Amino acid sequence: MLDVKLKLLEGHASERSWMAPAPLGCLFWNVTYACNYRCAICFSTAGERHPDELSTAEAFALVEAAHDAGIGDIIMSGGEPFMRPDMVEILAHMAERGMTARIASNGSLLSDELLDRLRGETLTKSFQVSLDTLDPALYGELHGTEPGALAVALAGVRRVQEHGFHTTVSVRLGPKTLAGIPGLLDRALAEGWATVTVHCPVHTGRADGAWPQDADVLSILEPALDHFVGLPTRWLVETYIPWAPYHPAMKRLAKRVRVLHRGCMAGRDRLTVQPNGDLSPCVCLDGPAACVGNVRRDGLSDAFGDSPLCRMLRSPQDHGICAACPNVAECGGGCRAAALALTGRLDGQDESCPVWKARTAAVRAGSAS
Repeated sequence: MLDVKLKLLEGHASERSWMAPAPLGCLFWNVTYACNYRCAICFSTAGERHPDELSTAEAFALVEAAHDAGIGDIIMSGGEPFMRPDMVEILAHMAERGMTARIASNGSLLSDELLDRLRGETLTKSFQVSLDTLDPALYGELHGTEPGALAVALAGVRRVQEHGFHTTVSVRLGPKTLAGIPGLLDRALAEGWATVTVHCPVHTGRADGAWPQDADVLSILEPALDHFVGLPTRWLVETYIPWAPYHPAMKRLAKRVRVLHRGCMAGRDRLTVQPNGDLSPCVCLDGPAACVGNVRRDGLSDAFGDSPLCRMLRSPQDHGICAACPNVAECGGGCRAAALALTGRLDGQDESCPVWKARTAAVRAGSAS
């Protein structure tokens, strides 16, 4: 995912080089495609439950396999994860193995009763609730639901805080949500939300109404970044965009606030599990082209260590990706999901990269002169 995290409250931050060799340490798990919303932008194209979704027993077996592989933390999403009836049982089974969870949710099902159970029976650490906007009508339009659903989601965020979970909210960047990001930041500061995460949509899932994949999203986002810097209380900015350190907007921002570039860890220290057990390096790569195995037949460590796609992600220059660029060892060749969306190839050029854009423009200018 191409994310910019605007962190208002101090918490965890890592200075570790994201391209440094690392063992498999984290899983993303889309536990279900079932969702009570129909968002125009959805990274997993959720809606209906997968007909071959992992059973409860298979989900427990996945937890055991993850534990045996040395994984201590799972990021869980969907769909809406709590549309899965056994979600609490899965989380409780993780807790028995000492495994923590971070959950992405639309917030609509986060009742006091559920959160009480999560606090008492699981090791759930945090929630990220997708808000996108504070305008009720726009919320309904973006989420495919009634305008009144915004109040339900905000109540869910409030309950998450009241039950002591780390609380973040997210917004999917697009023409309709951009203007509202400063207001979300102001609300986050007033309510004590730790982070506002800005997702830059990747066109491998539903991306209705998003900017084109090669749009200059960081320049587009710069006014919102300026607003963040001007808040009376804020901490730092984390980017999860491989080429972000080379973008002029990020260079300007780094002179005004602490900026950490966390790049892309897909296939470098993590895998994604889809509802039917398919494994891929990235939550935005869900399909046969990016499948590196299935938990029903393949070991997690084997899929991570041996799959050609994960090896390509760890050493892109050895596979012809940005091989002539001096930055490839630091940026990893850009985003493979973006490259797939733009070129139809996992080893294609990430044409959203500002370095590639500048060099291409220079070549064209030289050819024209």
